[in-house]
Amino acid sequence: MKRCRDIGVTSALVVAVMLIMAVELAAGQTLTPALITQERSVKDGVFTPDQAARGRERYEASCQRCHGIDLAGGAGRSLTGAVFLRDWTGLTLDSLFERMQSMPPGGSESLAADAYVDIITYVLERNGFPAGGDELSTRFLNAVRVEGEEGPDVVPNFALVRVVGCLAGSAADGWRLADASAEVRTTDPEPSAGDELRAVQAIPLGEGAFRLMYVFPSPEAYVGHMVETKGLLIRGASDSAGDSLNVTSVQSLAPRCGRP
Repeated sequence: MKRCRDIGVTSALVVAVMLIMAVELAAGQTLTPALITQERSVKDGVFTPDQAARGRERYEASCQRCHGIDLAGGAGRSLTGAVFLRDWTGLTLDSLFERMQSMPPGGSESLAADAYVDIITYVLERNGFPAGGDELSTRFLNAVRVEGEEGPDVVPNFALVRVVGCLAGSAADGWRLADASAEVRTTDPEPSAGDELRAVQAIPLGEGAFRLMYVFPSPEAYVGHMVETKGLLIRGASDSAGDSLNVTSVQSLAPRCGRP
């Protein structure tokens, strides 16, 4: 009988936990970041007016001296308008959070995590993104993507990107990528490593082409290789002009470049 009673108690506990979860989900609450199945946009109202007001106070105390009263920049980069969208479109807010944690460069001052999140909401408000009914928290930064009027998939001019393609050309005629994949935003200008490198090696070739600018050291040893190239995207003035990459790194992914 004791075993039956134990089973009964365990079953009751399981039912109770399931009921609690059902109530929380019905109330619109997300239990953990892992349960987020759909990314949100900064256009979806991911912070509250009160949170942005706190963020303004914290910005004025800790950030204004470098980024300006109006967030237009000074010693630090602009956090508004075209510059903000160029820097962050296509990325999630955890990237902005990590950058803020490293500011100012070489500085010893640091804030609590929720203070940085509040500052982010003030930056979003100043960029014209709407407030909503729930506060933004660190748990959900990686589920909120920055996007402008053209949407989240448009990589802006001068963004740092990664491209996979076939290296061709020469120092005399200029370096270029053929059969290149679509450009993808990245936050790291250095060659990919570890899990990121394994993901890059699985990227298929595409139909694109890029001129490579300011490549150093010379990539001559990689001619004919399948390579990963990172750099600043320079959009052509017209469709016929083509796009370029102001290169930060090139690494070989395979000694031959061709479609399977």
